[in-house]
Amino acid sequence: RRELKKPDATQVFLKNEIPVIASLAWKDFTENKRLKYRLAPLAILFQFQTGLRLGELVAVRYDDLEKSDYIHIQRMYRYETHEVIDHTKTDCGDRIIYLTEQAKKYIRIAKNFQKEHGITGKYIFSLTDQPLCPRSVGRLYNKYCDHMGIIHKNSHKTRKTYISALIDGKVNINTIREMVGHADERTTYNNYCFDRSTEDEKKALIENALAS
Repeated sequence: RRELKKPDATQVFLKNEIPVIASLAWKDFTENKRLKYRLAPLAILFQFQTGLRLGELVAVRYDDLEKSDYIHIQRMYRYETHEVIDHTKTDCGDRIIYLTEQAKKYIRIAKNFQKEHGITGKYIFSLTDQPLCPRSVGRLYNKYCDHMGIIHKNSHKTRKTYISALIDGKVNINTIREMVGHADERTTYNNYCFDRSTEDEKKALIENALAS
């Protein structure tokens, strides 16, 4: 029996949820001095701009910035052994991702924060010589979802949100496939393509499309 695709609203952050997440993350970074992993909120903001897997996100380093507008994804955090390995999930996972202006802004902010606190680590979103703790990111996602009163959506939903946004923006599917590390565009379409619109937005779009 064919497995039904899960409802869109459970698989991605909707368009009206993303600004709230961004606001909460920014407030945590700028105001919550009791937060143990101070750069974890920035990592979440960066993930919305890059679609990285969580294991890749916590392991990004400054030497991955080989070109001004791109980041080379070439390593990941392994949960089983709590170590960073010098390869990604698949051969296709080793890839170059375009950095938006917002993504570059978050890197600059992280670097300035580290500099102000006398930190010279190699990991972009860590305050030590070790990668950012993945659980710290997961806890923040749960916290923000609870604040909004929605079901818990984890970092993988952000990856799906990123891919769906690129599809909505009419970015060529092969470019999307390459940037997110999929071997086949069918994986991208079948498992990562969701409608991020609210129900009211869907109705308005349908009405507009069918208006005589």
